[in-house]
Amino acid sequence: MATGGGGSGHGGAGSAGNADHHKRNTFTSYVAPLPGDLRATADTNEWCLPSDLRDVHLAKPRLLHGEQIVASAPAYMYSPIDPMDSSGGSGSTLSAISSASGTPADRHHKEATFGLLSVTNFKLAFVPLHEKRNQAITAPLIDLYQENTYLGRNEITLNNIDHIYTITELGRAASALQAARGMASHAGMSRRKKLEPFKQQNISGRIAALHIVCKNFRLLKFAFQQQDSKMFGASDQGKLIASALVRFAYPMRHDLSFAYAHREPYYSTLGASGTSMYATKNDWARELIRCGATEWQVVSCASVQLLQNPLQAGKYTVPPHFVIPKSCSVDRFLDLSRAFCDSRAAFWVYSYGSSAALVRLAELQPAAQQDTKSENVMLELVRKCDAGRQLKLLQLTDRLPSIQDVLRAYQKLRRLCTPETPEKFMLQDDKYLGLLEKTNWLFYVSLCLRYASEASATLRSGVTCVLQESNGRDLCCVISSLAQLLLDPHFRTIDGFQSLVQKEWVALEHPFQRRLGHVYPAQPAGGNAELFDSEQSPVFLLFLDCVWQLLQQFPDEFEFTQTYLTTLWDSCFMPIFDTFQFDTQAQRLKAVTDSQLVLRPVWDWGEQFSDKDKMFFSNPLYQRQRGDLGAQAAAVAHRRSLAVGSKGAHGAASGVTPSRNTINPQLFATASSVPQDRYLQPAHRIFDLQVWDQCYYRWLPILDIRGGGQPQVDLYHRLLLSNIAKVQRCLDYQNFDDLPDAYYEFAGESRPNQHKDEKPDKEDEAEFVDGVERRRKPTAKAATPTSGLTSVTGNLQLSTLSSFFPFGNPIAGDAPLQLYDILSSSSELLMETSSFLDKSSIV
Repeated sequence: MATGGGGSGHGGAGSAGNADHHKRNTFTSYVAPLPGDLRATADTNEWCLPSDLRDVHLAKPRLLHGEQIVASAPAYMYSPIDPMDSSGGSGSTLSAISSASGTPADRHHKEATFGLLSVTNFKLAFVPLHEKRNQAITAPLIDLYQENTYLGRNEITLNNIDHIYTITELGRAASALQAARGMASHAGMSRRKKLEPFKQQNISGRIAALHIVCKNFRLLKFAFQQQDSKMFGASDQGKLIASALVRFAYPMRHDLSFAYAHREPYYSTLGASGTSMYATKNDWARELIRCGATEWQVVSCASVQLLQNPLQAGKYTVPPHFVIPKSCSVDRFLDLSRAFCDSRAAFWVYSYGSSAALVRLAELQPAAQQDTKSENVMLELVRKCDAGRQLKLLQLTDRLPSIQDVLRAYQKLRRLCTPETPEKFMLQDDKYLGLLEKTNWLFYVSLCLRYASEASATLRSGVTCVLQESNGRDLCCVISSLAQLLLDPHFRTIDGFQSLVQKEWVALEHPFQRRLGHVYPAQPAGGNAELFDSEQSPVFLLFLDCVWQLLQQFPDEFEFTQTYLTTLWDSCFMPIFDTFQFDTQAQRLKAVTDSQLVLRPVWDWGEQFSDKDKMFFSNPLYQRQRGDLGAQAAAVAHRRSLAVGSKGAHGAASGVTPSRNTINPQLFATASSVPQDRYLQPAHRIFDLQVWDQCYYRWLPILDIRGGGQPQVDLYHRLLLSNIAKVQRCLDYQNFDDLPDAYYEFAGESRPNQHKDEKPDKEDEAEFVDGVERRRKPTAKAATPTSGLTSVTGNLQLSTLSSFFPFGNPIAGDAPLQLYDILSSSSELLMETSSFLDKSSIV
């Protein structure tokens, strides 16, 4: 604590530097620094790095091909919310932080992590200075959690950054670390300001801390040393980082994205996958055949002479391939489509039963709304494709929220999920349900499920359903995708779901670039940033939340898990993959032609994750449909694409393998192969819905429940599946030496020959190999026999897992060797049948 006079500084300050004394700040702080706020020696009043932290510049982030560091600065990284424990609650922390009496800060508060904060043209990366030393202790635990090939645990892509707030220091006594916690020791000493993406602001005062709010509900908090450092060549490290973030996190052109600089070659492993990309005419033709839609035809823009004329092509914004009524000529259809927004006339997407079709249709353009002739003609063409000549128009604009409503609900929900201080968290927690209701997020989820159920019921009754929306590219995608999930079990598989997203969202051109805010176009002088916000809207997240609700209500009907859905949302902000980066296919092709962009589909999960991580994408209790042996065999053949990687898969079903020749749907059977008895009827009342805690709360350590939540249940299911796989293997080979421990625990017996070669009294003895001391690997000891299935988890120590597993922070515990055994054993059954109940020997 500084004890010198108000104007003279420390006693030795004058003798240390009289020459430049007029350049120094002579203010002396009487507030004791928090842990980590270390002062310099007694001869100066400047902030400086401790001697053991001066090599922070060596903690550089790992760079990808084409990635460059823009700015770096030493910084402290804080947890978004301090976890509550018995040693000290948030209240004691708050009182200690806000104390201005000069007493030391709360000792129970977890200290920040010191390291190097870097901004590149791809990410914001924080590398702890002593990462290697800490990694020796936590590496086995970190491996348990999802690890991305391109991103570390303390790294986020620039695409993921939504809001940047600066905590500006207005007085010398303001503590950077207090500002990082969202507080100040004295009133008026710090100010929180949002950096706008469209202009460079003049930041007055030193930046003590940065709060970064991410689109995937993550809150990052960094504090900076306030010093005149020659090591990094800047007097204000916070301003250096903030300026770099404003410049690179809000690109005004899409070609400024890192995807254009990352020229690393891509070698696809999706050849054996069952995911249909809907990038060719044959992909759509196969879907017509599968659905038995005989009254519809596929149109490719490349084969339409009108769309090849540069003077005429600019009048239409149709996708490269689309399906229209067979009774209408292509030229007439295109002529009618000009009256609709974005040229989105009636596009077929799905058929159910004999002839009931699901159709997407945009609204008339404002200039043509007075004359509904084009709309009536288009609806009559769709009606002719229905055998019963019936049609139901489901107007979504009046029934569902607008994209601006979805954005406002998302922002309110994110503010509720990203409190900045424990105090704010406690205030929100007292009235959490009321605040959650005011967000309207669950209300919008309820509406989407309701009208998706209505659309699916219409198709089940044999009536064609037309979904109409302003542009036919936003909420039409949500309702259409959900309706197909409710009706068709194929889309509940991993490959089927990915095909559904490709068809409804990518091929039919949902504007991901504008809705997810990948590009911030320049605004005119005096423009308002809210004008661009009207284009942003997380419609895709709304859809994923609806799918998650279905997973909770029908846990054995979906092959994928909530971890898969959460990972899919994170992948929307990975610019390396083009799936969610463009508005139209024309933009994607232009980027390939003009900028040599390397296209990588996000569905090639092996590019991002290891086989261990991909195992958590598969639901161990998924029930595949029975009776359709062909579809089941095809799905089993494609399981390796996610269970253990696609390198081991051989061949594919004839109905999925791409063909060199154009498929004519008329030459194939007209009957639909879609099962009619596997539809779902979800509960869509708000009372029946839940909060997607894994996606929204995973970055809040304060909400973590050790050994609780759905991950605990899922791991227990995998443990049962692992034991069943071991028993099945023992039965197949008539070798019972590898029976699981649960068998002996339940039977109250000891494993035969378990002490044959063991020497318990010497298992901790050291041995020397080439002069290096090595210790024997501890051998697993037999568990004490207990009764019931509760003893199965005796050696596993499932309580060490996070309730947000495989996300969140690692929790202390034993090495996860047994978890790897569970994953590898359970994946055998997942690859073969996708469910242990399908095993004839088990049933």
